[in-house]
Formats: sequence, C-alpha cells, structure tokens
Amino acid sequence: MSILMYLKTHLYYFLSIIRSSYIRTLILIFVFILFCFIFRYNILTIYYIAQTYATWYRFSDGLITSKDNFDTTMSSYQLNQTSADSNYTSLVPPIIHHILIGNIDLNKRPTWITARQACIEWHPNYEFKFWNNSSAEKLIQEEFPWFSETWKNYPYAIQRADSLRYLILYHYGGIFLDMDLHCRRSLGPLRRFEFISPAAYPVGISNGFLMASPRHPFIKVLVDQLPLFNRNFLLPYATVMFSTGCMYISAQYSLYKDPCRLKLLDYKQHGLSGRVSTPLFHHYGSSSWHSNDASFIKIIAHTVRRLIRYQGSVLIISLIIGTFFIILYRRRSTKELEEKEKILLA
Repeated sequence: MSILMYLKTHLYYFLSIIRSSYIRTLILIFVFILFCFIFRYNILTIYYIAQTYATWYRFSDGLITSKDNFDTTMSSYQLNQTSADSNYTSLVPPIIHHILIGNIDLNKRPTWITARQACIEWHPNYEFKFWNNSSAEKLIQEEFPWFSETWKNYPYAIQRADSLRYLILYHYGGIFLDMDLHCRRSLGPLRRFEFISPAAYPVGISNGFLMASPRHPFIKVLVDQLPLFNRNFLLPYATVMFSTGCMYISAQYSLYKDPCRLKLLDYKQHGLSGRVSTPLFHHYGSSSWHSNDASFIKIIAHTVRRLIRYQGSVLIISLIIGTFFIILYRRRSTKELEEKEKILLA
C-alpha cells in the first residue's frame, strides 16, 4: 500500500511539473530545436528555394539579348551551322548526350526515336552518346565513386536521370537533350557560350536542354551539391524537383557567384513547357514529371505572389492571431496560478 501511495505521489509531482507553463515552454523549445536539427537540410533546401523565388528578378542579366551580339530567333544563322561563328571560339565540344534510365521500352516511344534521329541528322560531325543504366553505373564507378551510393538510393528513376546529366556534362561537356526534344536545326551557333539553358516559368531554368564546356565550375557545383540536397519532401514531385530537378538547378544558379556567365534563352521564345515548338526544337512534352513539376511550381509562385501583394493584410492578420494566442496563454497561466493559490490556502 505504501509503495502505491509512493508511486501516486511521484506521479502527481511529475504531472504538476509537466503542467507548469515554464516547463511546457522549455519542452516546446526543446522539441522545436530537435525538429530543426533533424530536418536541418530540408529547411536549408526550402530556404534556398524560397530565396530563388524572392530574388529571381535580379538574374535577368543572364538572358541572351542583342547586347551579346546574338540573334535568339536563330534566323541569322544557317540551319546546318554546326559550330560558332568565325569570330568566336566553340567552347562547348561537339557531343550530344541522351539519357534513358529505368525500365522504359524505347520501341514504345516512337516519337523519341524520331526526335533523336532528327538531332543526329542536323549534327553530322558530332559524337553521340546514349546513356542507359549500365553505362551510367560504369561512369559513376570510374569517375564519381563517392556518388555511387547516393545515385543507387534515389527512390525515383528521374532523379538518377537528372543527376546523371550533370555528371556527364561535367566530365565530357557538350549538349544534353531530353529524349522528347526534336531538333529543328543545328545548335552550333550556341557553342560560343560556355553555358546555355532555357529559362523556365514562372522562375528558374530548365534542365531539359543544357550546354556546357567540360569541367565547368557551375556544373561542378551541381555535382558536388547533389548529396546535400538529397532529401525527402513527402510529395514525389517536390522531392524530385528540389533534389535534382529544375528547382535544384535554379537554386544553384541563384546562389552562383557569377551568374552572368551562365547564359539563358528567353522563355517566351525558347520555353520548353508542354507541347511547343521553338526556334530550336519541337518539344513533345511527353514527360509527366516535368508537367507536374510545372503545375507545382505555379501553385507555389501564385501563393508567394499573393503573399507579397497583400503583405500588409498578411502582417495585420498575423499580428491579430499572435495577440489572440498571447492573451489566451496569459489567461490560462493566470488561471493556473489562481488554482495553485487556492490549493496552498486550503
């Protein structure tokens, strides 16, 4: 009986400590710190993505304009021009890379076969590399062994395809093309730039078409940061997009120390969202991942724009809610103190 009373007394004492507002505050602080520590890399990634949205307007200098003495309509260049103009050096080697990762039967994708063949015909003197699971693993084991475990543990094949394009561009340089890009002309005139990508909508850049010189410092950043950004964000599209996809490369672009060297093709002329034709490509828009990513981005962008537009209202509402909870918390604390005084006076 005495043991039971002893346990009850200590249990009551323990519960009274837990019920203390001071202790509850300490517990909440501890839980918050623990949460931030466990999910620190997810939080860091989300911060980078938010920063990309907030600061993207500053990176318009990267867009190719008349100041670069380049015609983005491509009408000034011969359709079969396979290198840069004579006044410029071709910084990007004549290599075109295609990637097919996962259990995809290419014979069931006739448009992909047609698209790739068109690119081969427009670039007769180029080297063409076709990357699949076995050739990708061989490259990673030989050149990037430190990345092997991360690559194998990606939950989605598209993450392996995304990350592989950064690895091959860093090692070989050249041109990466998604399988659903049908070349309408040669890409040679663009080889004068050390890095090329189309701008994306509403912010960021696309990773479906990339050109880069070998060992490019920006591509090295993309390769080196892959393990850090390999986080699960619950939603498949968010996980892919933030870890290896378009928002990953966009965040790295916004953080890069010299983004003006990274040239972008204007979205209005060269955007690759959905089924479209641009001066360079017919885009079949057959990647469901990219279309879903675009929808996800638009939702985020719309939300951010509304918050910025109505920031005054948001601030007022936040202050009202915060004041309400402070008053509620103080009333509850006062009530607890009154109850304790009654117990002590009884």
